[in-house]
Amino acid sequence: MKKELSRRSFIQKSAAFSLASVPAIGLASPSAHTTTNTTPSFSSLSEIDDFKIYVRLMGSLAPATIYHWFSGHLWGIVPGEAPKPLTTLQGLAKSNWNVDGDNITKESFDLGFFGDLTTGEVLTEWKNPYNNEKVQPFHFMYGGGNKTVYTPQGIQSGDSIKPYELNLIESGDQIWMDEFGSVSFESPLQPEAWPKASAGKQMHFGSSTTYVTDKAELFNSNKPACNQTFFWTAVNSWEPWLQMGQRDGYVMWRATGRKILDISEISLTMKNYVSKIQPNYFNDETPWKGRRSTYASYKEVRKH
Repeated sequence: MKKELSRRSFIQKSAAFSLASVPAIGLASPSAHTTTNTTPSFSSLSEIDDFKIYVRLMGSLAPATIYHWFSGHLWGIVPGEAPKPLTTLQGLAKSNWNVDGDNITKESFDLGFFGDLTTGEVLTEWKNPYNNEKVQPFHFMYGGGNKTVYTPQGIQSGDSIKPYELNLIESGDQIWMDEFGSVSFESPLQPEAWPKASAGKQMHFGSSTTYVTDKAELFNSNKPACNQTFFWTAVNSWEPWLQMGQRDGYVMWRATGRKILDISEISLTMKNYVSKIQPNYFNDETPWKGRRSTYASYKEVRKH
């Protein structure tokens, strides 16, 4: 695969494999649901409108701008060694949801930063514990460009439509939904040209997310959107700014986040970061034109 992929495009491409994840994998018919109860308390699962449930959980059935804020840690994993916490991380995903006939569209603009393990402050320089080299973290910004199209039959990917698979688990008054998937592709940073930044000829990603929401909200047909928290874990080849070259190992992202309809609920640290990096982020529906990719941006900005 010669196409450059950002983490956002990875998520979208993984969703093309199946729609059971933030990436996703495993195909199922729209009526394939799983629960912990043999007799679920909510209405017959076979009658659930997967399209409306999925969009209500992830975004909104009515035009809206929604944010997903998350925070956590970046870990280093090397064979034969205990995992190392490397940095904190905070991110913000902005998505514009609109109605297009019978379909719903989403356009996303994501950004975030790596922070000091003790203070959480944005890192401008960082000492890599694996090689004791001082490096400059390359904070993430990606999205824009093509919109994601949600149809009543499934998520559109090119000329094909993949049906929704709602892996629903009922726990008391809550509903949990799991999504997971993985993908490999040709690295935009080949080792010959980028000996220290490239993790190898191929890059590998895997991700798993659990979304949690209130059952009454999710199945309330009068609500275009429902609240949601999520727990996200991802593993991928070394980030180029770590300067790890082709050393065995990978990074793990672990974060907790929530869906936000009111920007007053976003952390002050995140707002301050956004005001410096992308001042129009909150005010303009489209804060930048075209598609941004972390790896393409790295190639443009960094020399090694």
